[in-house]
Amino acid sequence: MSISEQLTADEAKAIMSGGLGDYELERVAGYCAPLYWAVRDAPRSVSSHNGTAFFLNVGEGVFAVTACHVIDGWMASRSSEDAGPLRLGGDGQSVAIDLDRDAIAMDREIDIATFRVGERDVKALGKEVLTGHQKAWPPAPPEERCGIYYAGYPGIGTRHPSPREAVFGIVRGSGIDSEVLERDVCTQLEREYLMPAKVGEGVPPENFDFRGMSGGLMLTVIQNRLRSWSLAGVIYQGPNTSADEGQAIAGLEVIRARRAHFILPDGRLDVARWKSLTP
Repeated sequence: MSISEQLTADEAKAIMSGGLGDYELERVAGYCAPLYWAVRDAPRSVSSHNGTAFFLNVGEGVFAVTACHVIDGWMASRSSEDAGPLRLGGDGQSVAIDLDRDAIAMDREIDIATFRVGERDVKALGKEVLTGHQKAWPPAPPEERCGIYYAGYPGIGTRHPSPREAVFGIVRGSGIDSEVLERDVCTQLEREYLMPAKVGEGVPPENFDFRGMSGGLMLTVIQNRLRSWSLAGVIYQGPNTSADEGQAIAGLEVIRARRAHFILPDGRLDVARWKSLTP
């Protein structure tokens, strides 16, 4: 994949200013699902915690991808709170995840986890499986200052119309990859190229709490005879929302994704590659 095939910053911004960007981000959002668990706050009160997962098939079967710390969060809730099973949500449906049966790989340093999921379940959730433009795996890395798309489900956007119902809000946006490293792809959030989840809704305001987007996907946008994309990475960190002025930097909203080349075609993780990059 050459730099000429990847969408430039100016091209990405032009597309986001027109209707095509909204249409494409709707498709990008369709690869993602909230990965959540219910927590009983009181005898008649239920809330939830969540991250994000997406569905991938690069030739050796469908599996789901998320950030490892999302799975760790669920495990911590199971041990300290009255938490329910891990579930994928979408289209008014949900699917329970049995990690004892379906887990493929987890690595806390890489911060990626993968697990098996059936195509029938993906379809029941109203979601799609990402296959991507790449001719071989792993996909070529994005070039700096080229167009990317991203999506995920921040927990602050979740509503509970009833004790047994949760509605999740998604953030989907476009930008440019401001930094491409062997471990990460980073983009500085540009609010004018964020899209609301639904027509008539606004975009996230300043100092928005993006927690819950972890496990979402970042895609390299490709422009040749047909427009397409390939996986750039797995979101593991959103903008810093700390109340500590020594930690948070006003106006610096960076989304970080772990590079796709740490995921192997069967869902296992390339731990050897990660260790080769460790000082």
